[in-house]
Order: sequence, then C-alpha cells, then structure tokens
Amino acid sequence: MDARIEERLRRASRAALSWDPNTGGRWCLIRFNDSLQEDLGEDPTGERFEAISHRMLNGRYYPPDVLTFYGRYMEDHREIRAGDRLLQRARLIPLWPKPELWSAVEILVAEKTEDGCKVGYLTTEQHFARGMWTADLRRLGTRLVLQVRSIACPKHWLFWIGLPYARFLQLRARRRAIEEFRKL
Repeated sequence: MDARIEERLRRASRAALSWDPNTGGRWCLIRFNDSLQEDLGEDPTGERFEAISHRMLNGRYYPPDVLTFYGRYMEDHREIRAGDRLLQRARLIPLWPKPELWSAVEILVAEKTEDGCKVGYLTTEQHFARGMWTADLRRLGTRLVLQVRSIACPKHWLFWIGLPYARFLQLRARRRAIEEFRKL
C-alpha cells in the first residue's frame, strides 16, 4: 500500500467516532435523514446477489468514479468486518481524479446470510460530516431489494460552505452505486 495511504490509515485508527449509533450524539442544526428502497430487479439464479454482496463486503460498494475505500482488510486479503477503520477517497469533481477529499469511517456492520447482505459505518472525527450509513441487500423470492439509510450532519467548514454541492455529491454517490448494481 502507498506510504501516504499507510500514514492516513494510522491517523484514522486513532480518530474518535463522531456518531453514537444509539443516541446519535450532539444536536445538529441541519440533519439529512435519508431512507431509500430500490428494487434492483430479477435474480433467479442468485448470481447477482453474490456479485453485489461481494462488492459490498470488499469495500467496492461505490464505483471508483465516486468513492474508493482503503483499509487493512486489503493487505489481509479478507472482507471488511465490524470494527475495521476505512479511508474514503472521494472525488470533489465527478470524473476528475483531482482534487480529492479524504475521510475515515469505522465499520459498524458487515455481514452476509443466505438471503441478505448488510454493510454500515459510523463517521469519525476525520470526516466532513457526523453520522452513519447502512446498505441492506435482500433477496425477496427472485427479486433483489436494496435499502439504504443514512444520517448526515455537516461537521467540517468545507461541508458547510458547499452545502448544496456536498448534498449533490452524497445523492450522486447513492445513485451511482444503484446504477452499477443494476448493470450486474
């Protein structure tokens, strides 16, 4: 792994969580509570479920033109699991590699069953927002359904200054992941 990413991971491992999944933490002036359920279509063989689950549990939930994850799980050649600290590298301008924004999260849940796969994280103090995010993929008969929930409170001055644009990037990331899952 690149030395700069290694250093960022070291710092991320020491960052305090900025969100409590039980209480939510301190009050925020603006809070985005999102919940979206999407039908991803037919999957009679279960192949699409396996492919999407694999992406979710290997830190490739989002397409690379949106967000890239880095973590120790990569060096260990394993799936992500609860308690892992991950770096997120987001593109500030879609489809351009620079500039980029780095943040850190802690995996809250990463699990797979025969008919479901769920991944979720909490923000740390090294994130532009405070909150949590979960994606829950379910097999309902021969159909795939994805439920995405998130809570985000602006924390960093960059988020506050660019609030409409930051919100656009959040919603774009969610949309792009769903678009890619439908292609599988």
